[in-house]
Amino acid sequence: MHYWKALAFLRSRVLVNQPTSLSLTEVTNALGCTKRNAQLVIKKLVSEGWVDWKSGVGRGNLPTLTLLKSLDSELEVRIDELLSENKVDQALDLVDESQRDQFLLGYISRYQSLPTELDILQIPFYRGTHSLDPIEVTRRTEAHITSYLFSNLLRFNKSTHSFDGDLAIDWYQTEHRWHFTLRKGLVFHDGSPILAQDVKAHFQRLIGSSHHNSQQFKCISAITVIDPLHLCFDINANTGYLPSLLSCSAAGVAKKVGDKIIGSGSFKLVEQSEWLTRLEVFSSYHGHRPWVDGIEIWNVGDKAKDYEMHCDIVHSHPHYQHSSISNELAEIEQWEKGCEYALINPHRHTWLSNPQHLKSLSELLRLLGIAKDIPLDTVGYAEGMLSTSNQSTQPKIETANNQSPLQMARQFADQHSKPKQPLKILTYQLFDHIKMARHYCDRLNELGFICEYQVLEFPEFCQPDNLKDADILISGEVFSDNLDSSWMGWLQSSIALEVCLTDEQKQWRDESLERLWKITDYQQRQPVFLDIEAQLITFGIYRPIFHVKQQLNYAKTVNPVEQLANGWIDFNQITMRR
Repeated sequence: MHYWKALAFLRSRVLVNQPTSLSLTEVTNALGCTKRNAQLVIKKLVSEGWVDWKSGVGRGNLPTLTLLKSLDSELEVRIDELLSENKVDQALDLVDESQRDQFLLGYISRYQSLPTELDILQIPFYRGTHSLDPIEVTRRTEAHITSYLFSNLLRFNKSTHSFDGDLAIDWYQTEHRWHFTLRKGLVFHDGSPILAQDVKAHFQRLIGSSHHNSQQFKCISAITVIDPLHLCFDINANTGYLPSLLSCSAAGVAKKVGDKIIGSGSFKLVEQSEWLTRLEVFSSYHGHRPWVDGIEIWNVGDKAKDYEMHCDIVHSHPHYQHSSISNELAEIEQWEKGCEYALINPHRHTWLSNPQHLKSLSELLRLLGIAKDIPLDTVGYAEGMLSTSNQSTQPKIETANNQSPLQMARQFADQHSKPKQPLKILTYQLFDHIKMARHYCDRLNELGFICEYQVLEFPEFCQPDNLKDADILISGEVFSDNLDSSWMGWLQSSIALEVCLTDEQKQWRDESLERLWKITDYQQRQPVFLDIEAQLITFGIYRPIFHVKQQLNYAKTVNPVEQLANGWIDFNQITMRR
């Protein structure tokens, strides 16, 4: 591939018949290889008559390269060969960077029009997918995908608020120990059997991981394999939570072989690149076979508005508005469980170490409301994680003398001291989060605070050192139908929340959750979770901002479509009419 990368690099870097000074180091960096390999590639290009290469004479003089003829035709032939082999990533490496998005759109349109006997659900998306190793999954889309790639011991039943067996056929509790019996004949995607030792190995890898998902699983003190089909878990905290914990995305059972993660779910991952995530149905799945044969999620980025091709599911997104495909699709919508929120870190900034200052800043953020450039028909003001049936786009503020919330914010800011050092706002690359970061930064600066904001890619945002180096963190949480699991995941596994809690608050949280899990009824636990959330607001470290209205467009050939709590649909249940 170094040879073809060299041709692509030279096409973009030099002009035909124009001698160009070019260092061997630049060629090496472009090809991603050693200097020796770069020299071998150059030698081959010279022997084939593509270039002329003259070494630099004298100290400090660079070699001179002359491109002798156009490379376009040769590269086009190679790109077509790679595409015919479904090597999209390698083909895109040979396309000029400025033309890649448009090239991808053209390729997808051509690819989609090819006849096929398979029923493939095709979904355009605004970004590529992150790691699909279940123990590393954080975002909702990756969590949804992994729920089909990996099977759990148990699955949550949203109708009964109880659990159904998945890999496990039977389970029961004796004091602080849970016993599980596996189904017979279970296999991983590579055909190897799933036995009790494999389940234990997955949870050992998860608990031993440095990823923040492992925090919830620290309550597991021991896993004992009784025989190939029987194992038990010993629990040292929140004993009643284990069934819910074992149904979450990180608990999807996987086998690691070298660098590969082998799945166990209804679909298997056959391709994951910057541009495409492709799933195929797993024929040896232990449950009911999905009707569709595969799922393709295409990353079309900021070219989504030009996505004029056949597709089945389109998530509502700023890029998709006014697309020519929107009139051909039906739409469903619902209010998202969970919310976008701000966290205030009391540990970095001396001014925020004062609890009263912390609470004052939190109240000020409430008064500042929602950014004006966020469409009001897509969000609703949040007072907590769970939305209400009648969403408002403004905070509920008791006003005096017909003052606007911004006037009240100014008056409030004038009555309180301000930090002498700048406050730093941190968020990740989600459109509305960036708008809120800019909104807070601009308004706080207007009110006499010194403020700046930074936007990171999501994986970098989640790094503890980056979170600790900020004062206001803007993030979001999407709850699933299993509220127990969602609350616990946020309270125990959110690294951003963990960074902002004091040691005393962490102890209070852990003790509160231990008491909560003595309640055996699902519905009776929910108000206790709400009380814990309310206390976080009282502390001043947590400020809900808004709920999102989830919208999903789908082709009328897709049936049935029921929007899940996370905004997606059930890949196992969907059917299609062509």
